Amino acid sequence: MLKTHPLRIAIIGAGPIGIEAALYAKACGFTVTVFDRGPIGEHVRRWGHARMFTPFGMNATTLGLTEVRREKGSRSIPAEADILTGREFIEAYLRPLAESEALLESLNLEAAVLQVGRAASVKKSEVAERLPFRLLVRDGAGTERIETADVVLDCTGTYITPYRLGDGNIPAVGELAARQHIAWGLEDILGEKRTHYANKSIVLVGDGYSAASAICALATLAEEANDTWVFWLTRGPRGQPLPRMPNDPLKERDRLATKANSLATRCDGHLEFHPQTVLDEVVCHGPDQGFRVAGRSNGKPVSWEVERVIANVGYRADLRISDGLRVNDPIGLPETGEPNYFILGAKSYGRNSGFLLRDGFDQIRRVFAALTGNARLDHYAKKAA
Repeated sequence: MLKTHPLRIAIIGAGPIGIEAALYAKACGFTVTVFDRGPIGEHVRRWGHARMFTPFGMNATTLGLTEVRREKGSRSIPAEADILTGREFIEAYLRPLAESEALLESLNLEAAVLQVGRAASVKKSEVAERLPFRLLVRDGAGTERIETADVVLDCTGTYITPYRLGDGNIPAVGELAARQHIAWGLEDILGEKRTHYANKSIVLVGDGYSAASAICALATLAEEANDTWVFWLTRGPRGQPLPRMPNDPLKERDRLATKANSLATRCDGHLEFHPQTVLDEVVCHGPDQGFRVAGRSNGKPVSWEVERVIANVGYRADLRISDGLRVNDPIGLPETGEPNYFILGAKSYGRNSGFLLRDGFDQIRRVFAALTGNARLDHYAKKAA
């Protein structure tokens, strides 16, 4: 352990990994404060209409389940094999856990961490890495204050920092001005956004699972709204845009890949699939006035005039809040190069989109084993009460 008194842990992000990390820190006897600029599980809410790939048993911990059962009493908890939507997961597990007696007083919601740095050394004998962290925090009323901590866990995720659309991962011409009119997340195409996309011409950019979800929903919509037309653009080669994993243990993920690949191969009257396509221009003609999208497909110039653009191009780690520290680019590990500053969750995976919540739980266990100096520490080893 770094100090003789309980460590002060600052956790940035009240999503699944941030809340689980806070509970684990409490179990270790540390002082914990959780900061989030929004409500509990804000990023999960943004795609909350969608079903998760993983069953509930992979998205909850024994430590968390024990606390939720204590709080919920006789209320039912999902079975391990249940596949929940994001919203169902929040209401059944994440919110009760965050608002439990163990964590409620640790929550600081509507409190954005703007920057993290180290306190200045005033004595030559002081070791810089042992100086406390200083966090600049702004509350919902716009008031700013300084908080301090011995350890910082950045669990902010990546959902609000997507990659750019242009070739070379730079913005395409016009993209910055058009940004607010482009859909960057997982849209509820068959629900609250139905009228926004029905009978419209749409460019969908991306070849990951978010794009696969979007193309499947758009294909269903086009069957009912016959004037819906979709141009699916990917950078990958011709053939199936989503590689299927042999014997994929996540059946929901495999079903999605199979269906999306079938749509790309079949290309019915409402869908055009354009692989090997890079974009040079995404210009918005004005609010609800459509877009010009132009680039190169297999080296040949292409362009489209469409009414909607969905950019499911993946997400990147935003390290600006720690740019005054020695934080390395994420490569899948919680350690950052800055002592006692850890990045956990999807953000720690950087360009790798294969993060699952259980990976984050393993990161939590490892980080606190290191902080306590007890390599065998595992609060997840016990069965849920």
